[in-house]
Amino acid sequence: MYEKILITEDEKDLGKAEKKILEINKYKVKLVQNGKEALEATKQDTYDVIILDIMMPVMNGIDALKEMRKMGVDTPIILLTAKTQVDDKVEGLDAGADDYLTKPFNMKELLARIRVFTRKNENKTHIFNVGNIVFDMEKSEISKDNTTFQLNDKESNILEILVKNQDKGVSKVELGNRVWQEEKYDEANVKMYISYLQDKFSALDANVKINDSNGFIIEKL
Repeated sequence: MYEKILITEDEKDLGKAEKKILEINKYKVKLVQNGKEALEATKQDTYDVIILDIMMPVMNGIDALKEMRKMGVDTPIILLTAKTQVDDKVEGLDAGADDYLTKPFNMKELLARIRVFTRKNENKTHIFNVGNIVFDMEKSEISKDNTTFQLNDKESNILEILVKNQDKGVSKVELGNRVWQEEKYDEANVKMYISYLQDKFSALDANVKINDSNGFIIEKL
């Protein structure tokens, strides 16, 4: 599975060059041009590493970073800046950045730093306890005792998002956008896949359900 990288770079030629080099190194890359677009991208998908340029139009990298952390995005974030002042670096790290590079930089160094974070991601657990059932995110399976159900891609993506947002829930629009991305969908599609998950929970005699009264959130019965 290719790691997914989100890059924000308002200089089009530079952004295209960075994207091409990362793709040559077997990364799946989404390129956006400002902080607002980066913020929207994190609402619609998850990434293994996010690269944010500080100096950008519409919304700068620091503000985008702060909003991402408020949303609960825990993806490693590398800041790129042409500034050399210590205060700018401190502000970025205090806002939740994991690392920074001063422009101009060598792509070999950026690749090395990305590898550090993707190695850390590999060590993160892919198995979650959801009430009395177990969700194996990597295998897209839920199980209890000796019974296992295979989840399709959308079911697995929905459950992953809900599990990672158990404390606050997810709105119907956000869930739909993140799971369907550029595909067309409506609220009925979202509810249908939620019902598929609910049926599997019931078949496993799970002690949890997905409450959809105000967005979606996993609750204990």
